[in-house]
Amino acid sequence: MVKVKNCLSPPIAVRKVWFLLICFLLPILAPTAVAWNPDGFLSQEIIGGERLRQGDEFGCHGIPDRDIRTDTEVITECKDYLTSQINASKWGGNPLSFGLPEGGVGADVERVLFDNGFRIVGDQIDTNLNAPTWSINRSGGSLEKNVASVSEIETSAEQNGFVNMYWEAEIGDLNVRRDRDVLNWIETQPFWFTTWGEWYSSTHPVEEVERTNRSVTLKGTPSKLGAWDVPGNSIIHLSSGIITSIERIDGGVLPELTTDDRHLMEGYRMLDDNSIALTVSEGTNVQITWDGNNVDVGITEGAFNNLTPFMAVGHHTIDLFEWSSPFMDSPLRFTWLVEPKPEVGDSWILPLLAIVIGIVTPLAIYQTINQEKKRREETVS
Repeated sequence: MVKVKNCLSPPIAVRKVWFLLICFLLPILAPTAVAWNPDGFLSQEIIGGERLRQGDEFGCHGIPDRDIRTDTEVITECKDYLTSQINASKWGGNPLSFGLPEGGVGADVERVLFDNGFRIVGDQIDTNLNAPTWSINRSGGSLEKNVASVSEIETSAEQNGFVNMYWEAEIGDLNVRRDRDVLNWIETQPFWFTTWGEWYSSTHPVEEVERTNRSVTLKGTPSKLGAWDVPGNSIIHLSSGIITSIERIDGGVLPELTTDDRHLMEGYRMLDDNSIALTVSEGTNVQITWDGNNVDVGITEGAFNNLTPFMAVGHHTIDLFEWSSPFMDSPLRFTWLVEPKPEVGDSWILPLLAIVIGIVTPLAIYQTINQEKKRREETVS
């Protein structure tokens, strides 16, 4: 009687078949990994550092192909991507500004934004927000050639009290050019060239600390919670009388500004005989004296140097050099809403599987042939 010994039992054979099948299917089923290609110009001293020193701001515009309204992890990921390369401003490292998709977001998303330190959102959104954030709507149009409009900018300044223009250097495969004529006109206007975060952070007027019948002493207040530590803007108005002096009384210097000063700094400018625009940092003490009787002093929040705030916003900024190069010599200050540039590559799983298959498959075939050979020999014997 011939005894047959099966060296390749069915369970072992089945396991090998399944193993090989999984190895060959995984490269097909494995998800493709998406890596972010960092914007080298963002972190470079010659581009990113220069824009930062000039007063530009860096905020977030999300993650490509992911909707913040259904995936709030986008907020943290974009923030981490930005802060790993550059500070948000010369005033502070934490980003304050986030560009939202058209149509806005719900209160739940806004709360996540606020918890991540974002205080300003924009700029084509529903302004009916619940959390304590600023909403800045687009106004003034685009800086794009043949699209930019002087009349639209003037209308925006008159109706809204500020201008918030749009800029994107690349839209799809199209390279966008700035409108030189409109840009030249903007640069000659009485605008305060600022950014979303700077404007927000400067909204803390002085407070009165002492009053006599001929003077008032004012003190700079702290910025809002979560904002950057920047000088605050105030308008001081006397009900009557004539201002005779404005001086800092804490040992510092308070420069007198002119309409040519269009970037945020400490100082004051006389608007008329009994009104001044005043910009001072927290703790700064200023004394104003006057001639006149029965004078009331009014303090209101103002814009720097009593100029119209003008903001230019770079949307979907994936290449800072490309976005900023047309404005290297311009006094405009930009809020760059940064997002990662996707670089689609093979998953790390694929090369690993190639190695495993390259080693295991020949061994499995070799073992199977040897076992089959032994089985036949034993069958014959």
